[in-house]
Amino acid sequence: MEPKKIMILLCLVVSCLSCSKDDDEPGANVLGTLKGQIIYEYTSDVKIIDLASGKESDFFGYNAYSTIGWDLSKDGKLRLISEREPGEYVKTRFMLVSPDDGRIKKEFNYTPPSGNAQKSGVLSYDNSLILLNPDFDNGIVIMDTNGEIKYQLDGINDQELTLGDRAYWLPGNSILIVFDEKYILRSDPPYTSLTLVKEMEYEQWGNIRVSMDGKKLSLYVGNHIYLMDIDGNNLVQVTESDARENMAEFSPDGRHLLVGCDYIHAPNAGLSKWDLKIIPADGKKYHLDNSPEIIPVVPVNTGMLVTAGGPVFWRP
Repeated sequence: MEPKKIMILLCLVVSCLSCSKDDDEPGANVLGTLKGQIIYEYTSDVKIIDLASGKESDFFGYNAYSTIGWDLSKDGKLRLISEREPGEYVKTRFMLVSPDDGRIKKEFNYTPPSGNAQKSGVLSYDNSLILLNPDFDNGIVIMDTNGEIKYQLDGINDQELTLGDRAYWLPGNSILIVFDEKYILRSDPPYTSLTLVKEMEYEQWGNIRVSMDGKKLSLYVGNHIYLMDIDGNNLVQVTESDARENMAEFSPDGRHLLVGCDYIHAPNAGLSKWDLKIIPADGKKYHLDNSPEIIPVVPVNTGMLVTAGGPVFWRP
């Protein structure tokens, strides 16, 4: 009887060890129920995660000394890069690049009406226009992909636009404008008038993201993420945590939010960073540390929660 007991015990131990090994092995794709691709930057490395496979790979790299900024079109088919050549302090070089092969499709030099060459741009939804945000010397500038200026807004109500004011594209080439740290305004082509969307009575808020259909906005208010209708109604808190959140990117279908969480703010040292997690975009509030609906962005080939420190996109 005794040998039989030992054999059974050994079999059970081997079976349990085998199960434990299977459970601990990396490779389960927690992102597989989602669609599209997540692109993010950390330091000067830009990575792409294919959600269907859960695998992360290099997207592109750039020279941190000459590159000013970059953007990715809403369809993911164009990359806009701005750079300043060594010794050049007036002109900014803009390039439209194919993400598939790195081929430059268009390029032009832009000289601002005043100020230096530190300009970066944002592509419109239809890829026909480029928006430059205000700085200390210039207001909002909209130009075509040949570099021809189509519209320029220097101020509102006799107050100049400046660094900190921002504009965001909407579908149909309309724009939202965050002005004077207090107002969200809207202007539709040909940009001859402004309408008030919402007056924001909060000390800390911003980093607006627009859903692909243009019906919803995400933004941070205080330490957490809120959703709001495009007309300024139904502002609701959708995240909570013991830390801070700094951004929330809509999925292409608008059903989820890619949230920057555990945010560390250190811009002067260039060391700001945040982890990436996903929540439903259904208007409910989710705790980023313990809600069961939270999906951590963990690629199957790294097994580590993704940390970003620059542009973050979710594209088809």
